[in-house]
Amino acid sequence: MEKILTKEVITTICIIVCSLILYFIIKQVMSNFFIKKARHHSNKKALTILTILNNVIKYIVLIIALLTILATWGVDTKALIASLGVAGAVAGLAMQDMIKDFLGGADVLTEDQFKVGDNIQIGNFRGNVIYLGMKTTKIRAYTGEVKIIANRNVNDVINYSVMNAICVVDIGLSYDNKIEETEKVLQRAIDNASKKVNYLQRPIAILGIEELNNDSVIYRIEAEVPPMKNFEFNRILLKEVLKEAEANNLTLSYNKVDVHNA
Repeated sequence: MEKILTKEVITTICIIVCSLILYFIIKQVMSNFFIKKARHHSNKKALTILTILNNVIKYIVLIIALLTILATWGVDTKALIASLGVAGAVAGLAMQDMIKDFLGGADVLTEDQFKVGDNIQIGNFRGNVIYLGMKTTKIRAYTGEVKIIANRNVNDVINYSVMNAICVVDIGLSYDNKIEETEKVLQRAIDNASKKVNYLQRPIAILGIEELNNDSVIYRIEAEVPPMKNFEFNRILLKEVLKEAEANNLTLSYNKVDVHNA
């Protein structure tokens, strides 16, 4: 009896070890494959697919290992699977949300709604996608908070990483400034800002006077930059405008500098 027990224990350990080795080998092979694939396609998409496939393989290996271990200990796995067929129907009703999560994750992937690394907004929460799994999606905000969303609740997604960002910067200036001189100063600020970055998608444009307020003239400047570069470029441009305004005695309207991101 002790020999049989020892044999079963050793076999169980071997199954666990072999399952782990098999999982890590498959995981490594898939990683190498998707690293090569990423050289020709979207790196973020390849990473997303790899994450989901790793989860699928993990569950498959786990189920096979569990059934094999049960068979080693004399459990009739065929009868177990057959009985699970009836129980599965009952469990299926209780697992509707989980199934919806799986389908939601598959829908996100096949429809290419977003990928790991994309900056998205779901509801009122905005951040970078750090994980896309079979059940949940994790988004990390700029300030560090991580929101975990069940895939069945992933809807009305705004993806800020698909297209270039348009920076629309409104600058309030005093009526005391001459229009021609104002536009020259703004152009110098634009030229200086352009030299500080190498990612502008097209020349920065002064669209002209956008609005006449009671105490200020609002000039609008527009620039096209890669996704998520709009915040950085807004700060650079505003700094250059302030420097040129000070150097040329151009009067800014107090508390009238406004920044919009489109």
